[in-house]
Amino acid sequence: MQISIRGHHLSITPAIEETVRQKFQDMTKHIDHISSMQIKLSKDHQVDQRSKKGSDNHIAEAIVRLPGVEFFAQASADDMYLSIRKLIDKIKKQLQRYRTMQSHTSMISLN
Repeated sequence: MQISIRGHHLSITPAIEETVRQKFQDMTKHIDHISSMQIKLSKDHQVDQRSKKGSDNHIAEAIVRLPGVEFFAQASADDMYLSIRKLIDKIKKQLQRYRTMQSHTSMISLN
């Protein structure tokens, strides 16, 4: 499986890269046939005029490709690590639904 990680308005530190790789590999070790993953981490530099600080400005996006299907998710938070955790949760839900649909489809085709 190929994991591509890139930053937009943000440099990818070794700690962030290791966190992303570990979490995605742990999440997908029970799912076969993942072709590739593209992870984009970015920081939006917009500032809230009242509080003078950014809110939910660390954005994590993922595209996970399996043969014939592609999943996309996006999450944002005040902290990059939190946005990565939110992203993992969203992708996990999508992959679990996909696995459930696949198992139901194979059960129907067996009958």
